Amino acid sequence: MRRIKININAKILSLVAITSLMFYHTAAAAVDASDSLKQKLSGLKTFTAAFEQKVTDGQGELVQESAGQMTLKQPNLMIWQVNEPDENLMVADGTTLWYSDPFVEQVTAINQAESSSNNPIVLLTNPNNEQWADFTISLTGNVYSIIAIKPESQISELKLRFENDQLSELSFIDRQQQTSELTFSEVQQNNAIGDEQFIFTIPDGFELDDQR
Repeated sequence: MRRIKININAKILSLVAITSLMFYHTAAAAVDASDSLKQKLSGLKTFTAAFEQKVTDGQGELVQESAGQMTLKQPNLMIWQVNEPDENLMVADGTTLWYSDPFVEQVTAINQAESSSNNPIVLLTNPNNEQWADFTISLTGNVYSIIAIKPESQISELKLRFENDQLSELSFIDRQQQTSELTFSEVQQNNAIGDEQFIFTIPDGFELDDQR
């Protein structure tokens, strides 16, 4: 009986060692993916591209197709313009996140520093933002998976695909399990962009919903 007990203990110790080793490798991989993404984004000083977007529901059925343009400049500046079928605009000016909806003639203003949990796409403008700690990051091939830790985040997972050092595709899954996939074209990366492009002015006649 004593010999059996020793063998069982040895197996338990072996299992603990294997589990610890697996945890270490998983943690190390997460750190490597995070550092790798930070390096990719650090090389993305400016980015302008047209995009085509497809939205599917949890069953994979097509819900909507749209097209627009995305422009970003580090640190903390972004324009997200949807041109069709329904025009809308998001502008991050470094302090405020502005959402403009011409259909209802309303502008919503949100504190940009508090917006990343609901819109982690804004974090692309700043690889050094401390709010990256609210997400886990993994890398498979050339695709980074960025998963929200906080359950209240409206976007549960963001994926970024890079071809060499150029951002080529972006997709995200929201809490309603809808998937939005964006394919970029006409990409211009690290060209000069003036800060004045990111100044937002409330259009005449639009109502302001100020949530700052």
